[in-house]
Parts: sequence; C-alpha cells; structure tokens
Amino acid sequence: MDNICVFCGSNLGKLTEFEQQLKQLATYLVEHKKTLVYGGGRLGLMGALYQDVVTAGGKVIGVIPAVLEKHAVVADKNTNLIHVKDMSERKQKFVELADVFVVFPGGLGTMEEFFQVYSWAQLGLVTKPIVLVNIGGYYDKLLAFLKDSVKQGFMPQANLDALIVVEEVTAGLAAAKNFEYHQANKWQDVSQR
Repeated sequence: MDNICVFCGSNLGKLTEFEQQLKQLATYLVEHKKTLVYGGGRLGLMGALYQDVVTAGGKVIGVIPAVLEKHAVVADKNTNLIHVKDMSERKQKFVELADVFVVFPGGLGTMEEFFQVYSWAQLGLVTKPIVLVNIGGYYDKLLAFLKDSVKQGFMPQANLDALIVVEEVTAGLAAAKNFEYHQANKWQDVSQR
C-alpha cells in the first residue's frame, strides 16, 4: 500500500473534524512514506490535505483534468502533477495508480469517484480496498441506501461487506492492510425467485 488515493471535497464542509482527520491522514502518509494520490486541486478539503502533506515533506501525485486546470496546485520537487484530458481519464488514472482508495466527505465529484471505483469493484475491474470515512455520520444515509439496495435485491451483500466503513481514517488504513478481494456474484437469475 504505497499509493493512497483520497477522494474528498473541493469545499471544506462545515465540520472542523473533516480537516482534523485529514491532518491525521497527512501525518500518517508522511510518517509511513506513502504517496498521496488525489485530484490535484488546491481548494477545499483536497487543498488542505495537499498542503498538510507537502508542508511535512510528503510525496504527492495530483491528477488534474483540463476543465479544472485553473484550480490546480503547482508542481514542485515533491509534487508530480499529471495532466489528463477529462474526468473519465482522471478516474482511470486513479485506478491505475492507487493501492487503496480512501473516501472522505465531499459532494458530487467525490460521489462520482467513489461510485466508479465501487461499481468497478463489483465487476472485478478494481480489486483494491475502498475505505469510506464516515465522519460525524456524514455517510449514514448513503450506507442506508446501500443496505436497502441489498434488501431490494439490486446488490449482493458481499459488495456491501467489501466496503471498509470507519469513523476514523487510520483505523480504515489498518483494515485495508488485511483486505482480500472476493468478487461477488452480482448477476441474479430471475428464474430462481
């Protein structure tokens, strides 16, 4: 687990705990000599995490699409900034680079990134751990939706069980070390109802 890909908001959000946990993550990354892989932005939670990592001397890979170029960080000796054509290419690059995905609170962009890797895990295209950091119950309603998807027969329980859900990021990274991918059978035969 050398490259930790983090999905999080380009806004700060309202809870200070979001930033506090990002600081813990930044410390973990630097102390354990891990590389942050993220969206390449300098705003919001993304920007705060980037700043904390580079200030402490950590390594960063940012992946920025052309449409967001004006919000990008500046590449330096510790920051490799990869320029991509569009959002689809950006997510593909995340999948190529990451050893684990960590999902912090965020908005639509964060959800887009999360659901892409999560749905690809269902198909066996992503076999890496996905950690959902549920700070202050931020993802409670999302988790209720996923549980209901299982209950209603749209997703196997094994897919829900594969998601590492934690309230504290370092606990999620510890759990990710022991993660073993098992592809669930998503396809349910309607004749067996």
